[in-house]
Amino acid sequence: MRVLVVGIIAAMAAFAVAGAESLTKNDQGIFVSDKQEAQMPMNRGQALVINAASTLGGEIVLKAGADRCRYSYKKLLKTPAKTEAEEYAQAITVEMEAVKEKLILSLRAPARAPWEGSDNSGRLQVQIFLPDSCSVHINTAYFDVEAVGPFAEVIIPGTLCKTRVEKVRGSAEINVSNRPLTIRDARGQLAITNKFGPIHLENIETDARGGTVYNENGEIRIDTYRGGIDARTSYARLTAQHLFLTGLDNRVKNTSSLIDLSFDSLTSGSFRINNQYGTINIEIGGRVDARFICKIGEGSTVTAERLDVEPAVVEDNRLEFLSGQGTGEVRVTARGEGDIVIAGPGTSDIEGGGK
Repeated sequence: MRVLVVGIIAAMAAFAVAGAESLTKNDQGIFVSDKQEAQMPMNRGQALVINAASTLGGEIVLKAGADRCRYSYKKLLKTPAKTEAEEYAQAITVEMEAVKEKLILSLRAPARAPWEGSDNSGRLQVQIFLPDSCSVHINTAYFDVEAVGPFAEVIIPGTLCKTRVEKVRGSAEINVSNRPLTIRDARGQLAITNKFGPIHLENIETDARGGTVYNENGEIRIDTYRGGIDARTSYARLTAQHLFLTGLDNRVKNTSSLIDLSFDSLTSGSFRINNQYGTINIEIGGRVDARFICKIGEGSTVTAERLDVEPAVVEDNRLEFLSGQGTGEVRVTARGEGDIVIAGPGTSDIEGGGK
């Protein structure tokens, strides 16, 4: 009986050693597993869903252009001892399955993870290659995301980490809290929100429904935007250049920080620009056919310069004028102590304004 017990214990030990992952300690003192790779068939237009445990974080990089779905990952384990790192590695699993014409990638960890705080952690570095024009749904809270398409759709319902998405040809619906959010080269429907981190949009073209860009308390920066827009923030700068507005009801709103806009085209529809306490700067760099209606509060001024326009109403707190054919409408309102400054490439200045 004794010999049998010893034999069983030896077999269990051999199994434990065989099951342990190979870990290497990097120069930051973090244990890193060997790269694991796998692939699954995937066609253009299919959906990839990524689900991660709330106790797990890391980085996810997605790139389009492959002939199937290929993915790889490494486990990064921060712990004082290698034995603990091996325990962490065993607790993290990565699995992909095909369910009803879509692939689901599950990044799993225990609901009560063995790591805790900043001194001990278990993380994943995931890289995924997939075909063009796929839909991507990412349900993670603690993973930085970098995604380069072309994608038909990118949906991230809620994340607390840095997010960067490029080349979307359908719709992008992304909700970030506190961390930077960047969207580049997107076409179609846009629904972007953040709470405190900055939003940067570049080379955007929305569909007939336009785009919404909401930031609760963070900066919004836009460079080259075509279509309809509804952008709002509070207590941080809102800047946009090269706006080509085609929406029927465009809006930009801030509470107590600068609004700085330059738009190259507005020939129809309306554009409402509102600021409670901050200054509004508007530069007209292209063709704008609109009736401007500017209103300010006590102690503020409204001026229009370098514009070849026709004044319509000049009062203490109101200035109206026509630019070009006047087929659109631009309403600019600064209710607090913010000024309104409108400038263009013309040669005629408007005399008058408001205090």
